[in-house]
Amino acid sequence: MAALSESPATAVGQVSADGQFRWDGQQWVPIPTGSREPTPWTRPMQLASAAFFTLQALYSVIISVLFINHDTMLRVMKAQGTSIPQGTDIDTVLTISIFFALAFVIVIAVLELVAALGSYMGWRWMFWAALVLFGLGGIGALTNLGTFAHPDTSPIPVGAVAVSEVFAICSAAMFVWLLIGVIRFGPWAMKRPGAYT
Repeated sequence: MAALSESPATAVGQVSADGQFRWDGQQWVPIPTGSREPTPWTRPMQLASAAFFTLQALYSVIISVLFINHDTMLRVMKAQGTSIPQGTDIDTVLTISIFFALAFVIVIAVLELVAALGSYMGWRWMFWAALVLFGLGGIGALTNLGTFAHPDTSPIPVGAVAVSEVFAICSAAMFVWLLIGVIRFGPWAMKRPGAYT
């Protein structure tokens, strides 16, 4: 180590060959375990994830508030052949269905907004949550096909489902990008100190 520290070619910030020390200009300083450095992919990946989650959360809430109502849910229940238990009022069933549908959308939207914040801030643990959310979102590209085949079974109009399909395809693409980034570099495409990009 002493020989390395005396070399005039050693630049400040240079990482040792074993990736465990960094030259501070006077001595080799240990690099903390688990340290990562950004690559050219890191910030674009974080910003794209944050933007995607924010847009999808806003879109899903707006579309749900606009189209999940008494009439659309009644149409869906008839199209699905849902039977109402004896002694139960159809309006009560519809009100409960609307409440749970909107509550589900809002909970998912809140999770997406938290994922957007975590992606923007670059929280390492959020990478794994984002990867899972993008994977699940990509599955929507297949499930939406059933809605296109039977549009009466959804309270959302076909045009809005088409936009959801675009979101699902983009989600699948983001999943692939994050997967390549973690395989090639690490979470958020951040590399170990001294590793080549």
